[in-house]
Amino acid sequence: MKLITNRKYYATTLKIAIPIALQNLITFATSMMDTLMLGKADSTGVFLSSSSIANQPFFILTMICFGLSGAGSVLAAQYYGKNDMNSVRKIFALIVKTASVFGVIMGLAALIMPEFLMSLYTKNEQFIEAGAKYLRIMGLAYFIFAPSNTMTCLLRSVETVKISVVVNSVSFSLNVFLNWVLIFGNLGAPALGIEGAAIATLVARVSEFVITWIYVFFIEKRLLFKPKSFLLKSGYLRGDLLRYGSSVFIIEFAWSLNMTAQAAIFGHITYSSGDPVAANSITSIVQQLSSIFLFGIANASAVMVGKSIGEGNREFVKQQSFTLNLLAVVLGVAAAGVIIAVREPILAFYDFQHDTIELARSMINVTAVIIIFVSFAAINIMGILRGSGDTKFCLITETVCIWAVALPSALIASKLQAPVPVVLALMRSDEMLKVIVCMFRFRNDRWIHVLTR
Repeated sequence: MKLITNRKYYATTLKIAIPIALQNLITFATSMMDTLMLGKADSTGVFLSSSSIANQPFFILTMICFGLSGAGSVLAAQYYGKNDMNSVRKIFALIVKTASVFGVIMGLAALIMPEFLMSLYTKNEQFIEAGAKYLRIMGLAYFIFAPSNTMTCLLRSVETVKISVVVNSVSFSLNVFLNWVLIFGNLGAPALGIEGAAIATLVARVSEFVITWIYVFFIEKRLLFKPKSFLLKSGYLRGDLLRYGSSVFIIEFAWSLNMTAQAAIFGHITYSSGDPVAANSITSIVQQLSSIFLFGIANASAVMVGKSIGEGNREFVKQQSFTLNLLAVVLGVAAAGVIIAVREPILAFYDFQHDTIELARSMINVTAVIIIFVSFAAINIMGILRGSGDTKFCLITETVCIWAVALPSALIASKLQAPVPVVLALMRSDEMLKVIVCMFRFRNDRWIHVLTR
């Protein structure tokens, strides 16, 4: 199999990947500024650890939305390749309505029982009390975040990606400014600490909602989605979404549970000399920064592969998989280099106890190795195989590698009081297993599926 040499292909891929990468960068910057400001406002780490734990339910909702949009995009990209925009509109309407239901359910849970949600992740009373204050405010954001975030993710499947950069840029600016005002009490405002961070984030989510729907209803010209589009009947598309897209949704939902399970494992480690929750928060920031462009390429891969299948270009799809797998290796090594390069500057930002900083440094070193495998697995499972409609294989691979191997081994290691970096390495061992499994999958072309009617 030969590499793709057509410059137009790479230009189109970058046209999709770069705005997604910029969106990821802005999301990363938002998260990092939150952790930096909360860390500076409280050197004990209570604010940072509490907000990190309190954001786990929101992370689950985010992954639900991402899973639903991914499920819709599997079909939408192929219908877009066939230029059947009416079917695309029906898919979008069904997915956004479903996401809104989840937003309401989880928002009510955050508002009504925040202490219970916090207790699922930690036994520390200080964390529970502070995190509950955060959730009582952030719960309101769940209602509006679900439909707006799902729609911006769905728009990627029809190569409309610039709006996400605009939405996230405005959100980031508002969030950082209001954090500065409300966490520390600047410009005459009261110093609200962790509650100020929650209010800032809520206002930012409102701005995202307003901008997204103004753009979709009044500005966007490719999809032509209007309020009446929500009334379109889905017909057979509902069944196709359940058949082909449900696997994607389950993967993302299971992934969110996996990440919250990891947070719970770290939250219950009491034998470490440093704070595992705070150290893991810093490590997550470093990994996000290193993998920004990587996940942009993964998402772009799904769109490009799905579009090619919709156009009936099967041989080109196989050529794409070969090219993208080589690219995955290059991006993985580059991401590892970024982690090593930014490790010390980022650690220098935090005013935590020496033991916590040292623990974070060790965990970051582990992540530098793992990110190479993350690159290959993401571009294959999130990109090539998802775009090709091979969603059941992705579901089986993710489920077995994470829930049968990685999480149980990490939990056992934590119970045996293994060093925290060892626990982290076992948590992420699924990435290495997925690389091996995916290599075997590409031995023939049974992974290519035509989903459109």
